[in-house]
Amino acid sequence: MFGITAVGTATAGYFLSLGSVGLFVLSAIMLRAAITDYKLPVLIILIASLLALVALLLSLGALLFGQISQLNVPRTLIAVVLSAAIFVPVFLAGRALEGIPMINDIMTDINNPPQFEVVPTQRKAFDNSLELSENRLAFHEKHYGDLAPLIVEGAPDRHFDKVVALVDARGWKIVAKNRSKGVIEATDTTVLFGFKDDVVIRLMAENGATRIDMRSASRQGRSDFRVNANRIEAFLADLRTALNG
Repeated sequence: MFGITAVGTATAGYFLSLGSVGLFVLSAIMLRAAITDYKLPVLIILIASLLALVALLLSLGALLFGQISQLNVPRTLIAVVLSAAIFVPVFLAGRALEGIPMINDIMTDINNPPQFEVVPTQRKAFDNSLELSENRLAFHEKHYGDLAPLIVEGAPDRHFDKVVALVDARGWKIVAKNRSKGVIEATDTTVLFGFKDDVVIRLMAENGATRIDMRSASRQGRSDFRVNANRIEAFLADLRTALNG
């Protein structure tokens, strides 16, 4: 790869990298606007990552085997950075899915799951269902059966405000809160793509103490990359500290 061939290769890599960035931005806009389900934007992301891989290989090839004096080196380096910035995160996300269960609705109580009352009115027709079939609950028990509620001393009303405060501190949007029922519903939104996960927290009296259950469900996608389980574990751990402090 010498002379004009390297220049042409570098040029192709540069414009392909710009195209991959454009497609990636388009998919992000579509996801944040929630104008369709996740499948089309995710397909666009995969196409963008494929273009980015080709652009990365072309640009690196031009730098390694071409005559540097004939190349627009800054532009070629820009192509390398842009294409790597698109391809590498998508590749790593794909690898992260390995071994993760295809489930998107996680809870601490499968026998009496916390129920969403207001959140369903804010979901779109193409969002994931919140219905819990026996097969779905059995799959949950197999992979997340170790998730447990938080048990603390005192009546539910005593802890309600601290739970609400911790939800606020997390930056989640509170959709509904009902002190008499001991229920808080909220939504957590990711920064880049605007993926929304809905959360319901239930405080109920049990054997003279308060049992705090939690459920976290993704609106889009088959797998949640274990985000919901991690959210529940982290929240309940911080809540334990806050209530016992």
